[in-house]
Order: sequence, then C-alpha cells, then structure tokens
Amino acid sequence: MDRRKFLKIAGSAAFVGVCAPFGSCFQTAWALNVRPCQTGARDNGVKDALVEIEKSERDPRSLKVRFFNHKFKDDLFLPDHEMPFLLSSRMRFKRIQRQMGHGNFCLAGFDDALAYARSYACIGRFPRQELDFLEKLFSRPAVDYGFMGKKTVPRLTWQVPPGKIIKIRGSGNYLYKGRSHRLYQDIREKIGTDAVLTSGIRGVSKQFFLFLNKAVQTRGNLSMASRSLAPPGYSFHATGDFDMGEKGFGLDNFTEKFTRTRVYSRLSSLGYIRFRYGPRNHLGVRYEPWHVEVGS
Repeated sequence: MDRRKFLKIAGSAAFVGVCAPFGSCFQTAWALNVRPCQTGARDNGVKDALVEIEKSERDPRSLKVRFFNHKFKDDLFLPDHEMPFLLSSRMRFKRIQRQMGHGNFCLAGFDDALAYARSYACIGRFPRQELDFLEKLFSRPAVDYGFMGKKTVPRLTWQVPPGKIIKIRGSGNYLYKGRSHRLYQDIREKIGTDAVLTSGIRGVSKQFFLFLNKAVQTRGNLSMASRSLAPPGYSFHATGDFDMGEKGFGLDNFTEKFTRTRVYSRLSSLGYIRFRYGPRNHLGVRYEPWHVEVGS
C-alpha cells in the first residue's frame, strides 16, 4: 500500500477509533501540520548531488548532519502497524499540553501525563496499545536511529525535581537554579533584553510530544526525526542546557538564520556558545547554534 494512502487511513483510524469525540477536527489539525518531503525533479536533483557528495565523504554521519532533512537509504521507519499509535498519542499529548498550559507541560513527567489523561474526559485515557508503543519508543536505544548522544533520563517515570527550578518571567519556560540560571542571567546582563530564552527545561512528556510531532512530519522516519531532535530520554534540556534566541526573530531562532543575528554574534564572541551539536558533529544531530551547553 502507498505510504501516503496508508497514513490517511491510519490517521482516520487513530482519531475515529481512539478519539471518537474529537474526530475530524483533530485529523484536520494533524494534516495541516504534516510537511511532505521534497518530491519531483527537485528531489531527484538533491539525490544526485548527495550521491556525488557521499562518494567523497569519509564520515556518513557528518553527511547526514549536513542534510538532516533528507531521507537516506538506511533510515529507520516506524512499522506501518504502529503509525496509528504515533498519531493518536501525539494528539493526546497535545490535548494534555492544552489542559496543563505550556509552562506546566514543560515540567510534566510521564506519570503526570497519565494522571491528566485519566482525570479529563476531553483528553481520554492512554489505551494499552499506546502505552506499549510509548514505552517501546522510550526504551529503544537511539543509536538504532543513528543518534549517537548519551541517554540523559534514566527511566520513563523520571520527574523534574520541583525544588530545583525557577520560572523565567515572560518566557513561559523554566531553568534549573544554580549554574543554568546564573549563566542565563549573565547572558542577559551582558547582551541585553534582545536575548530571550526560547526553550528551557523539558520533562519526559514535553520531549515525547516534540519527537512525536517531528516523527509525524517525517511520515514515520525516526532517523530523520532524531537528526532534528533528541529522542525521548536523550535531551540535555532535562539536565540543564537551554536555547537562546533574538527577540522578534520567531521560529527562525531554530534555524541557521540565527547565526546572522546580533544576539548570536554576541553569544559567540563572549564564549557562551560551546556547541553540543556543532556543524560537523559525530552525534548524528543537525547543527544547533542556538543551543547553550550547561551540563556535561
């Protein structure tokens, strides 16, 4: 069966079978968020160029970092029979975030998500098959996808320690007290209010939601998803790292366009940017010039 046709069927099954009260509106929302991969003549041109580059590239991981949004022949895809659970669990996390609020959801553990799902009919409990899917996704070694970073969260039930965090006013994000917060304050003092916190602490639920979103956008290509975003359990946002951007720059703060901003120039010249994921890193992750490394 054609994968695009299957996704339509899987999406309908996921939302009608698991989220019957929400049905078509959530299916439409999912469809609007899907970004198709490059197709047609342009795609063939990219493939031809990649073949030539690959012949001279000594390290295939570096090639994948440079072309993180392109499909490679050894990419790992989610099995077709698990696509409905990807779609339905992604939407369930989205409803949980809406119910909890952005800031609280950033700190939410997996048990928090389960509790909210049980407590609110507008969210709906996680079915057993969804739970099995999420547990499998969390426990699977990310190296299977080509992601070479280390695991930062030891268990699915890990919680952000509540007494060690501080909310950053105006950002909707939290940082850890101590080293992370001091570094952020130092950045703001030296660069000014144009330097804004774009992403702080992420609990297990938040990282799940982000990764599931990316996996939907890549149509189940888990390797491509992991080249843009750490899989659940592997994000350094759980241990102290955070993202900085320039005020008013929007989503471009999460692209290489950020390197053209005054904030990036100052971050770099002052030595705040120590690349966790550099331009030619061997971890299998795209270049992240906005990522401030704090923890080891």
